Amino acid sequence: MNERIAYSTCLLYFLAGGAAGVSVGLLLAPKSGKVTREAMRSKLRETADSARDLKDRVVRQGEQVREEATRRVGAAASALAGNGTDDVSA
Repeated sequence: MNERIAYSTCLLYFLAGGAAGVSVGLLLAPKSGKVTREAMRSKLRETADSARDLKDRVVRQGEQVREEATRRVGAAASALAGNGTDDVSA
C-alpha cells in the first residue's frame, strides 16, 4: 500500500511541476499580455477538467476496491464461522 501512496505522491508532484512549467513558459513567451492570459485561462480550464476526471476515476476505483474488500471480509467471516464454503482467495 505504501508503494501506491508513493506513486500517487510522485504523480501529483509531476503534474504540479508540469503545470508550473507551462505557466512559466507562457509568462515568458513573446506574446501580448491579452493573448498570454487567454492561453493561460484555457490551459487552466483544461487542467481543472483533467483533474476532475482523474478524481472521478480514483473515487470509482476506490469504491470498487472497498466493495471487493467488503466481499472478501464477508466471505472470510462466513468461512471462519463455518457458515459457508466461500473461497476467500477469489
